[in-house]
Amino acid sequence: MNPSTVVQLGAKASIVLVFFAFPVSVALANVGLLLTLVFWLLGCIWGTSLRDTRQALSNPLVPPALALFAWIVLATLWSPADGSQIGAALQKYSKFLMVPIFIGMLHDATTRRRCWQAFALAMLFTLAVTWLNVWFDFPWTRTHNQGFGQDHTVFKDYIAQGIMVSFFTLMALHHALGAPKRSLAVLAVCVAGLAACSVLFLSAGRTGYLALVLSLAVFVLVATARRPVRLIMAAVAVVAVVAAVFATSTQLRTRTLVAWQEAQTSSLAAPVTSIGARVEMTRFALTEALEKPLQGHGTAAYPVLSPQHFTDPAWCSVVCVHPHNQFVFFLFEQGIIGLLLFLWFLTAIARQAWREPVPQRALMLGFLAVLVASNMTHSSFWLSTENHFFILLSVLLMAAVPARSRSTLQPSRNPV
Repeated sequence: MNPSTVVQLGAKASIVLVFFAFPVSVALANVGLLLTLVFWLLGCIWGTSLRDTRQALSNPLVPPALALFAWIVLATLWSPADGSQIGAALQKYSKFLMVPIFIGMLHDATTRRRCWQAFALAMLFTLAVTWLNVWFDFPWTRTHNQGFGQDHTVFKDYIAQGIMVSFFTLMALHHALGAPKRSLAVLAVCVAGLAACSVLFLSAGRTGYLALVLSLAVFVLVATARRPVRLIMAAVAVVAVVAAVFATSTQLRTRTLVAWQEAQTSSLAAPVTSIGARVEMTRFALTEALEKPLQGHGTAAYPVLSPQHFTDPAWCSVVCVHPHNQFVFFLFEQGIIGLLLFLWFLTAIARQAWREPVPQRALMLGFLAVLVASNMTHSSFWLSTENHFFILLSVLLMAAVPARSRSTLQPSRNPV
């Protein structure tokens, strides 16, 4: 076996490992990313890494990803943060820089399929343990709460697990739409049902509730849009299911009502609450963003400037790290330019989705719904697990787009 073949196999195995690892372990995912980069560098010498990466530059996801990272780097020039804080922020956003490398490695359908399978395997394991945790305690899981009406997070925090399981629900429904046998379609729908119920009944994550409901609504709307009767039936079914779940899920109902109360009573004079903190962070960030609307306060500026406003240590320990809203985060630190570049990144996925067959379009737009829901309530591209999820899934969904030099952005035939 020649060095080029070894390097290519190593690179493919490493990136597949990353897709299996990030839902269960950040450490293992980082090891996989390091191996991926090592094999990419070796491929520049003995393989086709440079050629594949150059071809990936024509993918519509690459220009906004590179432009956003470049602007994040440029915004360090006017940041009040010190070198270590800036370095940490650049490390968090560095996967935007790696988008063309990932896309180049995922140019062949076999590798993409294995990455989908690796992610699905990790999510199936997470889903199985989540349900088993209702009756059995596992010493290595995140939570140890038996019974219904409890949070049963397995590996991550409940926000990260909620958004990943929400997308896994869409994946299962996507498989049901394209299943070659009725029995396989029924099995996929059952998996989707178990996944959705795990978010709504076995999790305390309100971001997961929002992501699931919004993404399911988008998926169903897109999948049935050309069939009015099915669209009406699906819409009625979704509304009925949501109403039934709200009536029967103590966890969902309680957490939703608490969120409404916290939003109404938000005040710096009151004790810190989850929703109250988000209201105050957003208010502060939007007000301060008006001072430097175009270029922002600079990369890593938020944790430097926020303590000047949130002087109560109890509040600052919660709200001075990041603003729990990625759109507001980019606006505060990178200004309108940074926010527009981020929206360009999202638009690239949406535009390609409309060129895809209906099942793939529904999956991609459903993914965007999960992304928007998560990033409206969390700084998902700044946090490790969610950053892995959204960057890598964006890449995997877009990697099959043909190069502009060979065709005009035709359907990608993405093997999910």
